[in-house]
Parts: sequence; structure tokens; C-alpha cells
Amino acid sequence: MKNKNIKFLPNRKRNNQKAYCLDLRSKGGNRKYFVSYEAANNYYHTIDKVTDDKKLTESFSWTFDQLLKEFKPFEYNRISDGEILDNTYIEKISAIEIVLQTTVDDEIFGKTKVSDLTMGHLKLQTFKQLKLGGRKTTGRSHERLRNIKTFLTTFLNFAIICNCRTDNPIMGMKLGKNKGVEHEKLLKPKAQRIAPEIVKKVISLLPSFRVHGPSMELVANFAIQTGLRAGEQRALPWYNIDFENCIVSVEDALHRNSIEKRTKTKNSVREIPLKAQMVKDLKSLWLSQGKPSKNNLVFPKNEPGSVASNRPEDMSSWYGYLQRACKSAGVQQFSWHDLRHYFASVMLQTYPNNIWKVTHLMGHADVGITQRDYGHWLEDKEQKIQDQKDMEKVNF
Repeated sequence: MKNKNIKFLPNRKRNNQKAYCLDLRSKGGNRKYFVSYEAANNYYHTIDKVTDDKKLTESFSWTFDQLLKEFKPFEYNRISDGEILDNTYIEKISAIEIVLQTTVDDEIFGKTKVSDLTMGHLKLQTFKQLKLGGRKTTGRSHERLRNIKTFLTTFLNFAIICNCRTDNPIMGMKLGKNKGVEHEKLLKPKAQRIAPEIVKKVISLLPSFRVHGPSMELVANFAIQTGLRAGEQRALPWYNIDFENCIVSVEDALHRNSIEKRTKTKNSVREIPLKAQMVKDLKSLWLSQGKPSKNNLVFPKNEPGSVASNRPEDMSSWYGYLQRACKSAGVQQFSWHDLRHYFASVMLQTYPNNIWKVTHLMGHADVGITQRDYGHWLEDKEQKIQDQKDMEKVNF
């Protein structure tokens, strides 16, 4: 009889990833991926032996510090399995360590027995402390608390696997509405336009910070010439590069660290023309990678002394290289997403009377989003033209 907890995922198979998904959430675990059905099924039947019999009897008295010692190698192995990225692991462990520094009934969280924790502890003590912590003046944001809650849920699910407890006290707990969300949206800073000379100077310095893998200069130039979101670019396969017609098709994106046939919105599926020099550079990259399969990633993560791994590059790596280049160039630091903003500014200059064209190239859900994010640039230009016309009418 087939194991109902195991599913075959064609999208992962097409992207040369482990395609058999074992869903252990009913046992308090996570999804885990395997090369074959047999491997997944064998793991399923041994899941109750995560630790040896001696540990199973002792684990019910573990503290959270002890649980974290077991959790770290468990999660780290998921990186090599391609289930999570390095930066996700670092962020998750960091968030959990922050939680373990709070107190529960006047005792350090990390020293508390896992089996003693209740939802009341979490809601009335832990998250109140977390909310007040962080930034000295404003505390932690609602979004940051949601991220911590997500990571803590995974951690407590692991506690069930290790037989430290039989339930997850955080399940069903709500953080409450964020009353400041609408206000924060209104105060959201408008996209800043970066001068072309600054962008070119920073990008020219990128090659000196990376030895292995695709040239960071090419990676960044591709970003400013296509406007792809970081998740779309990191998930881009070679079959979406049309060398003959000089077009890149956007169909995939990175979601929760796995590549899916799903972009941010249905309008994000689009085609973007490529400059001839970019096509030439991409073809050279393809040749340098040993003419990989069309299913392979264009910009994979590369380890020292190895060929392309076909694993998505860590976003933290791209961001880190960019920040170092900004510092070296002596300019104010900007984010990777600002490269997408730069593409938008160039397109608005190219198509000043066709904002619908820009909306399509950006992959926005509708023209309203383009106007909201970048309309002030058009308004600034139109206002300058009008001011000039008005000035001509003035008699001095």
C-alpha cells in the first residue's frame, strides 16, 4: 500500500531537485525531500528513532538549551539536502536564540523544561518581552514578531519529534492585529532613484569580491537590465533564456527557498528583451559552466573547487557583495531591490508616455502599483517641464 504521506512533485524533478516529498507535519515535523519513494518511505518508518532509546526516555526532561543543541545539526543537514538556504538557517537559529534569552516565570527560557511550556507563557510573557526588546525606541516590529513565531513553531515541532512533549503550544496562538500596518504603508518611503554613474561604479567593483561562480558583475548587470525580482533571478533556468530572439522569459520564482512555477502575481509571468551584449555574456557563462542542461539554473550557488551545484544562490551573499562594493566605492549603501528600482527609472525614461508598458516589464499586478511606486518620478519630470513653461510667461 502506498504511503499517503509521500507525494511526487514534478516541478522539483524538472529542476533536478529531490522530487519525493514526505510530509511529517502530522507528526509535528516538517516536509522532507528524497530522491526516491523507497528512501522517503524508509525514513518515514524510522522517524520515531530520531534519538536512541536512552535519549527518548530522557528527552521529556530536556530544557530548551538541550533541545537547541539537537536542533542545530538537524536543521544544518537540511542545507546539504537542498531544503533550506544557509541564510535561512542562520536567521532561524538567531531568532530562536533571542527567544531563549527571555524569561518564563522569572526563569531563563533556555533553562525551562520543554514539557512545561504553555501557550499562556508564550502569549503573556515571551512575546510581550520580544515586542518590547529590539530597537531601543520602537521595539520589534509586528513583521519581525511574525517571523520569530514562524521559526519558533518549527523549533517546537522538533520538540514533538524528539518526544520532549506531545503538542505544540504555539499552534493556534495569534499575535493580534497590527494597528500600525496601514499607517506604516502610508509612511513607506518612495523608491529612490540612484544616479547611473554610482550604479556603474559599484557594479564595476563587484568582481573583486567573488572568486567562484558566475561573475557578480554579470549578475548585477542582468538585474539592472531586466528588473527581475531577486527570487525570479535566483530561480531562472537556462530554458528561459532565448539566445536566438534575445529574450528572457520569467515563469518561476523562489518561494520558501524552493523553486516553483509560481511568480509573485499572474502578471509577473512576462518576457523581457535582452541587449545583444547581455546575450553574448550569458552565452559565455553557459559555455563556462560546461553547457549545462536547460533545466539548470543560470546563476547557481558555486562552492570553491566545484562545478555549478544547481542550487539557488543565497540572497545574503548577493546583498553582502553589493554592500562591500558600495563601501569600497565610498557611496551610500543601497539594497539589491534598488537595482530593480533603477531598471524602472530607465524604463520610465524610455517609455514616458506608456506606463502600461513599464507595468508589464516590471511584472506588476496592475498599473496602479507602478504609479504608486514610481509615479513621483513622472510627476517630478512633468512638474519641471510645466515650471519651465510658466517661467517663460513671467515678465521681470
